[in-house]
Amino acid sequence: MKTYGVILAAGDSTRFDAEVNKLFYKVNGKELVLYPVETFLDNNEIDEVLIVSSKLNKSALEKLFTEHQSVSIILGGDSRQESEYCALQYLQDRASDNCLIAIHDAARSFMSSELLTSLVNTAKEHGSAAPYLDNSKFYDIENDEIVTHKKIVDIQTPQIYKYKELFECYSFLSKNNITGMVDTTESMFNFNKYETQVVRGEENNLKITYKSDLEIIEKAVI
Repeated sequence: MKTYGVILAAGDSTRFDAEVNKLFYKVNGKELVLYPVETFLDNNEIDEVLIVSSKLNKSALEKLFTEHQSVSIILGGDSRQESEYCALQYLQDRASDNCLIAIHDAARSFMSSELLTSLVNTAKEHGSAAPYLDNSKFYDIENDEIVTHKKIVDIQTPQIYKYKELFECYSFLSKNNITGMVDTTESMFNFNKYETQVVRGEENNLKITYKSDLEIIEKAVI
């Protein structure tokens, strides 16, 4: 079963507060975007990597990955949902129905290879996988109490599904002009009430939005 890694790198990085897009901000002498891409490339469970870029980022990404033959770079859309659909359309002629698509945020630069392997193996067994952290609590505002038998989890990426199911989902959303999906798990749930198999995620798999986010995890992983 082939597994494609799709890395979303089309963001404009307006909240990061740096002279360059955060993807190209150097940490320990290396651009941030290199960390997740290399994690995918070095993992034996991943067969090919597809980077979804904006027009503004594309030439810089192409320069970074000139020598990586197993990396393809395509243009995404104006939203995360559109960019994911662009990737699925690009893979339409090469991906089989049952192959796995692992969609990951480029801004989650420091996911471990061990977590990626665990997620792919889980998806092979159950048909889907996504990492989560359960740091949030469910608060019942009507009764003014914390509900202990329910919990809210923070879903991270990569989120992994079979190609056919993903493509059907995003085609449906596109044809019916349904927009605003936050991530792949929400898209799949809204399309067919698909409940995703979850795996414990990692604190270091934080999505870097602000420079302060980078400062939080930089000491732990660099």
